[in-house]
Amino acid sequence: MRSRKYQSTLGSLDSHQESDVRKEIDHFLLALRSYPESFAHNPRLSFQKHLFRIMASQVLPGDEQHTH
Repeated sequence: MRSRKYQSTLGSLDSHQESDVRKEIDHFLLALRSYPESFAHNPRLSFQKHLFRIMASQVLPGDEQHTH
């Protein structure tokens, strides 16, 4: 049931919005994988700060610069 709700939500997004959602998910997964090592070097680093740093600095494959 959950997957149907997710699919219907994605179905209502345009391709640009869907791309943004997928990038956000990819950033989150990258943060999950890399947080233990970062935390080992800096135990005061919160996951939230770690995620923000990744989102602010990381360019994922397929990312393109958008000019509005």
